[in-house]
Amino acid sequence: MRAGAKALLGLKAAEDAAVHGLKLFSSFNKGAVIGAYWPMADELDPRFLMQALERAGYGLALPVVRAEGLPLIFRHWGEGDPLVAGPHGTVAPTTDAPEVVPAALIVPLLAFDTDCYRLGWGGGYYDRTLAAHSEIKAFGFAYGAQFVDHMPRGEHDWPLQGVITETGVVLPRKTGHGHSH
Repeated sequence: MRAGAKALLGLKAAEDAAVHGLKLFSSFNKGAVIGAYWPMADELDPRFLMQALERAGYGLALPVVRAEGLPLIFRHWGEGDPLVAGPHGTVAPTTDAPEVVPAALIVPLLAFDTDCYRLGWGGGYYDRTLAAHSEIKAFGFAYGAQFVDHMPRGEHDWPLQGVITETGVVLPRKTGHGHSH
């Protein structure tokens, strides 16, 4: 019963977060490519948001893990396009899907803080990707319950522009520290 409730609540949260995310991305040019992720384990499911973005005229892309230590690349993906298994339990678009540099990313996370620093899965893929493409705006996608007061951070950690949750968009509390974007 509890698993059913969690699935239902998760679905509702994903739908609510999609509404906030769509509003947030409406400031981007139509046709802009938004990089997202295919959900794993208990991650908040961004597929409702991806569908809404595609319907609204945005392009979608999904990350491809090439090798340990390398930034991610993104390949174009649309509803119904095939996916293939990648490392770490991920799925990715097929190799014939064109490679793109998204205008913005929807990023999974384990936890985030008031400055919108994120705790990821520890591979550093997103931090390396953002370091390689500082023009990309990255937004976390997470349950509000994943908020913590302060995240320990290292010199390679990049803050997000904001975090989309089921209750709204959390923006960084203060600016003017760390990396400039």
